[in-house]
Amino acid sequence: MPLEKNKDRQRSLRAGVAFDHPGLAAAAAGLARQLGLPLVSQVADDLDFVLFRTATRLELRWTGDVAPAAPVWAEFVKGPAGYRRRRGGREMLIRAVGVKQDRPPSVLDATGGMGRDAFILAGCGCAVHIFERNPVVAALLRDGLLRAAASPETRDSAARIHLVAADSRKFLENMTNPGGKIDVVYLDPMFPGRTKSARVKKELQILQLLVGGDDDTEQLLAAALNAARNRVVVKRPKSAPPLAGRKPSHCLSGTTTRFDVYITIPAEVYAEDRGRTLKNPGHGKNELPRAPGPEGAPAANRKRP
Repeated sequence: MPLEKNKDRQRSLRAGVAFDHPGLAAAAAGLARQLGLPLVSQVADDLDFVLFRTATRLELRWTGDVAPAAPVWAEFVKGPAGYRRRRGGREMLIRAVGVKQDRPPSVLDATGGMGRDAFILAGCGCAVHIFERNPVVAALLRDGLLRAAASPETRDSAARIHLVAADSRKFLENMTNPGGKIDVVYLDPMFPGRTKSARVKKELQILQLLVGGDDDTEQLLAAALNAARNRVVVKRPKSAPPLAGRKPSHCLSGTTTRFDVYITIPAEVYAEDRGRTLKNPGHGKNELPRAPGPEGAPAANRKRP
């Protein structure tokens, strides 16, 4: 079944929560209650996917008729995430966001997904609020952050991240206090318009099956531009058109990826302060939810990773 034609299936996905050891039964039952999913004793053929609680992590296992070969989980300590973390300041993402060593900006990641870009920014000292509106993806992300908080290599970065399982667009649209604005809003929307020859990673494939594409990107960009104090950064495939057809202030391009940067401060201020971090006057106490670390807030229904 083509991914871009899967919207009707999303609304009726059959899902459950399972575990692989009796000692994990209580944790799995609690997650099932939180997400409103049945607790199942094993992966059954009549389910499309299962959130599987193992002794080491929470996995998403697709069991439907187009199942990717491997499970998906959030990982920040090992593998590709660990490699990116060790690269440090060589990431193009860091330049796009405008991170300066002496004064890292505050960042709102409005399309959290698996959280890898947010974790890189947190590793550079940024305080990052991750918003994820799909409750299943948020559960995976929360589990990954908890494991990162337990590792000496990543605990400092994890402590700078606040996960909020809610719709970022609604939050940004209601951010009316200028003193409470976030420095940078980061967007990495799901991009379904790939050519047939493109090789979609297994993780992206399973997330597309779970949540589909974005249908509110134009409104999200508008809300982000209104809320960001300094800039909005949008991650795009290199050859993709600008989001919502809106021309950015400038772009940073790599081999396959492009970062479109929209400067939201007055031109004269940007010209004066370019090359150093803009002063951060602080945040209004009621503007950003202060979720207690990776535990975050109660899950809310959302469909973008």
